[in-house]
Amino acid sequence: MITAFQLIFSPFETWERITTAQRGFFWVLCVHLLPLLVISIGIEGFLLNRLGEKQSDLGFMIRVPVDLAVRYAGAYLVLLLAGVMLSAKFLALASESFNVHTTFAQSFVVMAYGFGPIILARVLDGVPFVNTWVCWAIGVVASVSVLYHGIGMVLRPDQTKGFGLYLMAIIIVVLMSAAAHFVALSVLHGKPLRFHAQSSTPLLVRSASASPAGATPS
Repeated sequence: MITAFQLIFSPFETWERITTAQRGFFWVLCVHLLPLLVISIGIEGFLLNRLGEKQSDLGFMIRVPVDLAVRYAGAYLVLLLAGVMLSAKFLALASESFNVHTTFAQSFVVMAYGFGPIILARVLDGVPFVNTWVCWAIGVVASVSVLYHGIGMVLRPDQTKGFGLYLMAIIIVVLMSAAAHFVALSVLHGKPLRFHAQSSTPLLVRSASASPAGATPS
């Protein structure tokens, strides 16, 4: 998690340490990516349960039940993990199309660290007064900055091919992270939240029926 913050504020020096260490696939997955996912999404789920979520159409806060928060956090973790894996595969394929010889492990390192700001933005998304898509956009902008040095220092493409490969990496990250965010939100805003919204209807009906019999509508 510390590395994810360092990549945001000092990307060149941090990428230099990453490339020098030459960590393998399983080390990056188990020591960096999975702990970052668990901590960031776990904090978001905790905040959703404690602080609730603002419903724009209703104008008040709805506290997210524990089971729904856990289901949402679990779904988001799986979606982002799959997104990183697929992004690494697509980046490797894009590298081949640019005649840049890379391995899946190298592409995975770029994406595992490049997704760091997007994953960290999950903590900010736990604050109910910040729009969820604004949080996603903040993470994407920071990831775009992080990827700039990662592409050049890990994949080492030629100057004539580096910028094109960088643009492809941006497109992959934006599409994958947006898809994961959209599907995770569909889990959060599914049947449990609709049930809470519908449960208020009988109260309104009972309130109307409890009005004086002689009252006439205005």
